[in-house]
Amino acid sequence: MKATLLDAVHTRFDHVETEPLYAVATMLDPRYKGKFFTNATNLDQAKEALKVEVMKMEQELKTMPSGEGVAEAETARQTPGMEAGSSTSSLGSFFDEILEESCAASPSEQQITPGALFQLESYLSEPPAGRKSNPFHYWRDNQSRLPALAATASKFLSAPCTSVESERLFSTASLIIDEHRSRLTPEHLEVLVFVRKNLPIMLGLQSGGANN
Repeated sequence: MKATLLDAVHTRFDHVETEPLYAVATMLDPRYKGKFFTNATNLDQAKEALKVEVMKMEQELKTMPSGEGVAEAETARQTPGMEAGSSTSSLGSFFDEILEESCAASPSEQQITPGALFQLESYLSEPPAGRKSNPFHYWRDNQSRLPALAATASKFLSAPCTSVESERLFSTASLIIDEHRSRLTPEHLEVLVFVRKNLPIMLGLQSGGANN
């Protein structure tokens, strides 16, 4: 049983360290930074991804009126997947943003300013904060010293607004498993849950494309 659970964990989470979203969020948590990456390659990729995000944030801060801080920068930034002036989002817009992010120039093709580079090196050279410390308090206290990093942290350390979708996912699994399906294997259950949650999305995209 332990071997099966361990194999499932590796199957689902082995790629997490190479995902820029999770890697940057980990680097921006002052309790962890780069201390828990499993190998040097993943750590170097995480540092490069963080550098790219800091460069993007620095450009955004430069375009804002003087005197506006991290909170204003976060508010002014358009929510991912939302069109300007619109209150609705679409799966297609998320795909477009993912594609845009993947096509972004690498750090070698851009230039990080000495000030932002100093912030980054200063932050990473400091020892991690205590395990029980609050990362939001850290960035609040160091906002004036590390403005570009603090603004980037406000973007990547934001909590999900709701747990409704995860609860619905558990409910879907409980509806599929019942006493009449006692021979249903975990593999088949996973496939059924995937189809149940994703088929309506795919059908919606196909119908939308047909209407267009």
